[in-house]
Amino acid sequence: MQRDGDRLARAAKLLQQVPLPRAPRDIRDRTPAPPRLFSTRPYPPAEQFDVWNARIAPWLDVALPEGRSPAQGFEVEYVACNLSEFVLSSGRFAAQTFARASATSHRGPDAWGLFRVRSGEVWLEASGRTIHAEPGAIFLISLANDFRGRITDYDGLLLTLPRSAFTGVAEQLDRASNRILSGNLIGLLADYLDTLVARLVDMSIDELRQAGRATAEMIAACIQPSPDWSQARLSIESVLFERARLYIESHLGDFDLTPDRVAQQLRISRSNLYRAFESVGGVAGYIMRKRLQAAHAELVASAERQVQEIAYRHGFKLASDFTRAFRREFGVSPREARERARR
Repeated sequence: MQRDGDRLARAAKLLQQVPLPRAPRDIRDRTPAPPRLFSTRPYPPAEQFDVWNARIAPWLDVALPEGRSPAQGFEVEYVACNLSEFVLSSGRFAAQTFARASATSHRGPDAWGLFRVRSGEVWLEASGRTIHAEPGAIFLISLANDFRGRITDYDGLLLTLPRSAFTGVAEQLDRASNRILSGNLIGLLADYLDTLVARLVDMSIDELRQAGRATAEMIAACIQPSPDWSQARLSIESVLFERARLYIESHLGDFDLTPDRVAQQLRISRSNLYRAFESVGGVAGYIMRKRLQAAHAELVASAERQVQEIAYRHGFKLASDFTRAFRREFGVSPREARERARR
């Protein structure tokens, strides 16, 4: 998907690309660390799958899909970041099969994996359940138990949630494991996680640590709604509102700036976007007020510009529409507002 490529392209510009280490990953390390962009692309195509296999070997058995040869290459590229409370990985992974069995030498972490699928599909079997996750899905599995599955060429996000950081909701996380999660809070969490990934590269170590704690609290509240769940919801909605506000205020002059466009561009579901703007009268109303406020400021500051020109610059195709909206908002016409400012 284009937006997924854009996200990795931005990371590639801001982060130094690190060839995916051939050494196994230490999944127990929780030291806060800035994001790094790992990739198999620096290796010759014929070596790429072997590099990935060596990296993941202590945790999983992985294999190429039937009919696919290592000589065809195996591209993996993802941003990884340790936020103290959990490890976040986000990126693209080539199609593969995978399995973890306790009877083998694999020792999975005492943790859960929270997955968000952005593109591609996942099939997973764990604890007698079968999951088929399509784009947009969020699902949870126990990484300490046996599981097996496969993915198509895939873009997604994984949070590795250590049990020691979620002891208060361990029972609830176990009950929610091996199934696709749903509900309004899960939808809000999905939107928040996309926002978090987009901002990782700009965060300091202290901010990463704070974001880790806040995200852990949100996950706990979303998995186990409680008297505190409303606070978690408000926190998530606040993040979504701020992200949407910045986008709206930088595109006020666009004629096609609509709630649907904002939701689409920011990968926010329309229902969650509307909910985040309920307290300010809705998304469309917010866009209109911001346009009118910006137009009013320019109107009284610049006597040379025509009203029609100012209207056009702030997203109104017709001066008559602008005048009606302006009068509803301020109680006077644009010309009257300009005359009052001159007195």
